Amino acid sequence: MDKKIIILIIVAIGIVGFGIYGYSAFSSNSENGTLVIYAASSLAGQMNETAAKFKSEHPNVNVQIKYGGSSDLINQVKSLNQSVDIVASADYGLISSNLMPNQTSFNLKNGRNEMVLAYTDKSKNSSQINGDNWYQILSQNNVTIGLADPNSAPAGYRGVMMIQLASTFYNDSSLFNTTIAQNTAITSVKNGSKTVINTPTNINPTSKIVVRPAVGDLMPVLQSGAVDYVLVYKSDADQQKSSGVKYVTLPPELALSNTTYEPIYKNISMVQFSGTNKSKTITLTPIVYGITILTNSLHQQLATEFMQLLLGPQGVQITKDNFIDPISPAEATINSTNIPSAIQQYVAMP
Repeated sequence: MDKKIIILIIVAIGIVGFGIYGYSAFSSNSENGTLVIYAASSLAGQMNETAAKFKSEHPNVNVQIKYGGSSDLINQVKSLNQSVDIVASADYGLISSNLMPNQTSFNLKNGRNEMVLAYTDKSKNSSQINGDNWYQILSQNNVTIGLADPNSAPAGYRGVMMIQLASTFYNDSSLFNTTIAQNTAITSVKNGSKTVINTPTNINPTSKIVVRPAVGDLMPVLQSGAVDYVLVYKSDADQQKSSGVKYVTLPPELALSNTTYEPIYKNISMVQFSGTNKSKTITLTPIVYGITILTNSLHQQLATEFMQLLLGPQGVQITKDNFIDPISPAEATINSTNIPSAIQQYVAMP
């Protein structure tokens, strides 16, 4: 082939490539607006880092993230008609049961976590506590416990239900009473193999129990020494290891990370806001995160591009770096439809 023709072909390819790059860069730089995300507080590290990366690629886009208990945030989306683009929940089931099909058409399971008992060297009996005796130490009168609000945060209702599960696991029928029932207005009723926990609007804790709205609010309470132990996600504790936070790893049956034990978990449920017209029942399930784009999102394209980043290789690495176990590809729930084509390569259908 003539050298001039070869040179012309190379130049043409370069021009096309530059054009594609230039268009892509122009598209990202020309996009603007405010992307609104409601996310579980345990996702703060992952979401903040992902948002920073997204912002570097979309300099004219503002990413506004509101953190809190997943139940509370989803209730706000439903009842207050908030203008929200993306919802990321610490319990994927909350999206399926509360937002589908009216607020969204799909739900993607994209991460896993586990429950741990976090403490510091200032915690009472911290030098003795381990994976075998933790529940006995929590039962002691002078030991204080921090919980997320079970009416608003998955970590809260999972923590309370896990204590009930531990009562059976350790064959200690007094465990739930000495830690939860005697120190709050929360009660439980056992019927055969099933147990129903009733959580009223006013939990009314004694000095033994400290309740905070979301799991992310518990670490400052622990680190200040105001409470001895907190039931949190492993990722929350891992992120604070350098600040002196330690944790007890729970037995696999109680850590709530293994789907093998899901049939056992289903024997325990909680009625949130019991005794009111707001009451609803939550069944104990493994800790699996879910994420979706709302149908009435004002920025569908930006939301889709954010999800591309979050579910793609860079986002998966960010998730790992923040001590959350990524589900990659993300798993769509069985009733998911209309998943944006741009993110389908990162999604496994049921």
